[in-house]
Amino acid sequence: MHGLYILKKLFGWLAAAVIAAAICNLSCFLFYDPCQELTRTKGSTTGYLLPDSHGVYGLEGYCRASVDSFGYVNRPLERSDEYYVAAGASHTEGLFIPEGLRYTDLLNDMLYDDGKLHIINIGKSGNYYSVVLQHLDGILGEFPDAKGLIIETDSLCYDTKALYDSMAQAGYDPGETAASLMSDLTSRQKLVIKAKQALPLLRLIRKQYFTYMEADEEEGGSDILDPAFWQSEYNGDFETALDDLMKFIRSRTDKQIIILYHPAVAIEADGSMKVLTNNAEPYYEKICRANDIDFVDMTDAFMCAYEEDHVIPYGFCNTAPGQGHVNRAAHKMMADKLYEVIR
Repeated sequence: MHGLYILKKLFGWLAAAVIAAAICNLSCFLFYDPCQELTRTKGSTTGYLLPDSHGVYGLEGYCRASVDSFGYVNRPLERSDEYYVAAGASHTEGLFIPEGLRYTDLLNDMLYDDGKLHIINIGKSGNYYSVVLQHLDGILGEFPDAKGLIIETDSLCYDTKALYDSMAQAGYDPGETAASLMSDLTSRQKLVIKAKQALPLLRLIRKQYFTYMEADEEEGGSDILDPAFWQSEYNGDFETALDDLMKFIRSRTDKQIIILYHPAVAIEADGSMKVLTNNAEPYYEKICRANDIDFVDMTDAFMCAYEEDHVIPYGFCNTAPGQGHVNRAAHKMMADKLYEVIR
């Protein structure tokens, strides 16, 4: 009898755990159900998002995302023959920004009023500045008729070696489309996709685990903004490397190239806001100008918005001020700056 009692208890606990997990999993469909990815090797990005799929992002702010038939986060608008391409990581993808309020959407509507897609957003999480540059040939191959290219970055902390490494090209395979990758999926891969769609809770647990591990590493201290390190770079071959990189970019195309830089910020104990910088901005301004590349620096706009209207460019109502991704206000400021440059 005692053994039966323990067995009933264990069964009750197990049933409670299963029910709790099921409730949490169902809740994730309203809170965190990210779009899935398709990896590729040669193209404008490191991968596509699942074509014609949808996602929900509520870890910062809240938004529902839609993926077009090409595997990118664009509104369901007809592509215009006159267009720009915006490339970058999660800030450009607009993970936590509602459709229509991302800087690419706002810029599109500011420049044109014909209801067509003129700013094609190919932003993808993890496609940071150097990754975008390594896929430059892929972008130009996939979008040969683009009027210009917008490259977004939240950091200029790329040393001499990283600048040269950014010139290595991944190449372009015109047959590696989202549709072809979908048709080439095995039965097992399709099953994995369906399982991920049905179990967003597991993806949330995985994301939180890696977020925790990354935060733990950061607590150990980072020298990415170490003044002594960057001074040695600037006294060395950094300027030559940056000039070589910009010459390389310009040699690939005569289209308009815009580097959109929005620096990270920190809120100080006294309530002031400071920009986290390695002081590379003057080098970029000078060398980009010399190579006919537009360098858009959001530093002044961010500082002015904070000092005049107490607007912080990073963070949402459910996160820490100044932390995480750019918010709606910052997307609007970036769209305004880009509008000035393009018009």
